[in-house]
Amino acid sequence: MTTSSDNIRSAGLMTFAMFGYVVNDAFIKLAAEDLPLFQSIFLRGVAICALLFVLNRARGTLRGYRAHLTRPVGIRLATETIGTILYLSALTRVPLAEMTAVIQIVPVAVTFVAARMLREAVSVRRVIAVIVGFLGVLLVVKPGTDSFSPWFLVGLVVVALIVVRELATRQISQSAPSLLVALFTGVTICTMGLVLSLFEGWEAVDARGIALLVAAAGFLAIGYVASVATVRIGDLSFSAPFRYTVIIFSILLQIIVFGDVPDVWTFLGSGIVAAAGLFAFWSDRRPGPMAVRLRS
Repeated sequence: MTTSSDNIRSAGLMTFAMFGYVVNDAFIKLAAEDLPLFQSIFLRGVAICALLFVLNRARGTLRGYRAHLTRPVGIRLATETIGTILYLSALTRVPLAEMTAVIQIVPVAVTFVAARMLREAVSVRRVIAVIVGFLGVLLVVKPGTDSFSPWFLVGLVVVALIVVRELATRQISQSAPSLLVALFTGVTICTMGLVLSLFEGWEAVDARGIALLVAAAGFLAIGYVASVATVRIGDLSFSAPFRYTVIIFSILLQIIVFGDVPDVWTFLGSGIVAAAGLFAFWSDRRPGPMAVRLRS
């Protein structure tokens, strides 16, 4: 049975994972300005695989690794790979904060799936947190306006892949170390980058490009490990609203790294997103009349 302490840990890990992912996205977006996208993914993959291999070797988690190559792991790797291709292809064509916001339909989808398929007890407060957060996302994306790009529709496909990935991760045996699953993911993404880069072509890499890709690898490693761990620790429906924290991180990076200041609606939507996450955290610690359980 999942405890309140487990959920709090999963929320912290989810926030940490979102930070790692969005910083990685920023570095890849910068690297892709001078390098072909899939070459960047491959070179970043080499760095992340080396890092995760060393960590797994130090922890002794490589022994008997074949036993952990199960069907749920295979599904996770497949959805992660396809989702990465689609997401990064879109990311090179739209602003970081806006594309990140589209992906935040995930908490709504994950909460629904957790209630319907995993039979998690989802409280009214958690549902409210997810819906309010999603409304904040809509303020950031502004669908139906001139700022809406068709590439955002690719994000909807990525959302579906992420949901399947999370379901598969939930089914991975607890005996499989999160660090090892992260290494499997890194190797798969790296291989995909190599294959696709052969069709896209290569460019010479300078010191700046290497530094960006190594930094991206480090932060992506954080995202991999933390995201695997959070799904396996707490309720998916509780950690889901904390995915919205990536909006805050992406806006800050868009300002600091790319010098692009979002409009007032983006800031307002991000504030709503942050409030939704805080409400989810507060409500889980304060049972009351609103803690009605919704089951499928």
